[in-house]
Amino acid sequence: MYLAVGFGVLLGVSGLVFKVRDGSHPIVDTVLGATGGFLFLAAGAVAHARRPMNRVGLLMVLVGVGFFAEDLQLSRTPVIYTAGLLLTRASSGFATRLVLAFPSGRLASRAQRLLVAAAYATVFGLPLVAALFFDSRQRPIPIPNLLLVADNLPLTRAVNHIEESIGAAIGVGVLVVLVRRWVTASRPLRRVLAPVFLTALVGAAATVAGGAVGSADPRHSTFLWVYWVAFCLLPLAFLGGVLRVQLGRTAVGDLLGRLREPLSPADLQRLLARSLGDPSLRVGYWRPESEAFIDGDGRPLRMPENDAERAVWPVERDGRRVAALFHDPALREDPHRLEAMAAAAGLALDNQRLAAEVRAQLAEVRASRMRIVAAADAERRRLERDLHDGAQQRLVVARLLLRLAQERLDGTVDEQSTALLARSADGLDAAMDELRALARGIHPAILTDAGLLPALRALTEQTPLDVRLTATAVPVLTPAVEATCYFVVAEALTNALKYAHADQVRIDVEHADGRLRVEVTDNGIGGADITAGAAGTAGATGTAGTGLLGLRDRLSALDGMLTVHSPAGHGTIVRALLPTGDPQ
Repeated sequence: MYLAVGFGVLLGVSGLVFKVRDGSHPIVDTVLGATGGFLFLAAGAVAHARRPMNRVGLLMVLVGVGFFAEDLQLSRTPVIYTAGLLLTRASSGFATRLVLAFPSGRLASRAQRLLVAAAYATVFGLPLVAALFFDSRQRPIPIPNLLLVADNLPLTRAVNHIEESIGAAIGVGVLVVLVRRWVTASRPLRRVLAPVFLTALVGAAATVAGGAVGSADPRHSTFLWVYWVAFCLLPLAFLGGVLRVQLGRTAVGDLLGRLREPLSPADLQRLLARSLGDPSLRVGYWRPESEAFIDGDGRPLRMPENDAERAVWPVERDGRRVAALFHDPALREDPHRLEAMAAAAGLALDNQRLAAEVRAQLAEVRASRMRIVAAADAERRRLERDLHDGAQQRLVVARLLLRLAQERLDGTVDEQSTALLARSADGLDAAMDELRALARGIHPAILTDAGLLPALRALTEQTPLDVRLTATAVPVLTPAVEATCYFVVAEALTNALKYAHADQVRIDVEHADGRLRVEVTDNGIGGADITAGAAGTAGATGTAGTGLLGLRDRLSALDGMLTVHSPAGHGTIVRALLPTGDPQ
């Protein structure tokens, strides 16, 4: 690498000597050309020092070497002059590859590789053909062309015209690739590409225009001048990108200043995204127990693969994996900045990781409680079906058989036996009624068959109170939510009847914004205390709080909330709020 830089410097100095001795080159052109070439060499050395594995630095140096090699044709030594005839456009091939490969140093598609191959073949192949038929002894200062086969000036001009036309086509191809890359690039990548693409687009446009008008057109020199200016500005654009990265490290200081403040996971993620200039950045926190990443809310986070769409930067503290930054691949071009940001935010990320772990554990507990509630409801439904299809049906059959026996024995047995049969029938009727009530208490069949509102209407009709039910449209809910709502209303009605001595009850059911609100209000004596229910003394006169306390735990398992407002002498309001998610 550094031998190439040294060789380029030698060629640059030699080119200056050749131009000064030739005397036909304006001083501005000479200075500008030398400045551009040396800037390419210097920028390439800087790029190689920063990222040795990236080929951009080498390509920058090769552009500078090629640029100065083009001046070898000004030499008066036959060997050097002949070599210069073969390198008249040497820098163009390297520049084509540099522009297409920046900033990763790799050609990303087959089309780009074909453009680069065409550029190399054009700038190194066609000059060789032209040199075979170019007799340089006709020049004012005759210098032998050691490759001359036959003097054929028209053929040489035709080859030069072909070279210019192909160069123009390659320029169009480069323009198309650059425009497409700009359109599809992310914001961080655009910031890196902007200075280089601007100068490259100007240079490519000048090349296309110059090739279109031809070298004989007076405007050709103007387009050529624009091309060389853009060519010389290209290393400055690259250095500008490097300086942008260096100055961008002041964002690390700003980040450290903000990290002194308490930040939520979302705030920390936004701060890192802003500091790195990547709005798409996401933070994943490592959870050793599950050996997976979670987000700030404790939810599982799938780790993307390192590809053209997303990249992953691991964050470690004291040898422990703490988190990962899922970022735009363009940020990989400045790993030092990523490393500095990760190190600066390491402590905050570690603290947020612990908080995210707690949230994940709480989420698992909530999910476990919801599974327990769902399993209990499923078991209730099974018991209700077993009672209905088993014991209750057998009691019905026994009652029918006893009724048939009464009818057949009517008038043939004594009064004592008749009374015994009647008491047996009444006992069976009472057992059936109690079994139905037990089955409804375990899980009402109408709730499964008809839904929440019909089940609540049936419940109010069975209650010996003046009950008024008002409800908005309620979508189909999960069985756990429906059952919980039903049991809240049932428990509130039982308490109003048994303990509150109420004679009027109002039930309001409303579904809005993915939440179900149930409110039961009675005009009883009040004084119910849900917090005392665990001790067995809730309510004004009995144990009304015990059932409500269990229901509060049930609602909590579903991320709901149960409140009881029961001032003494002013009735009781039982209010339940349940999340329902998206309606089915």
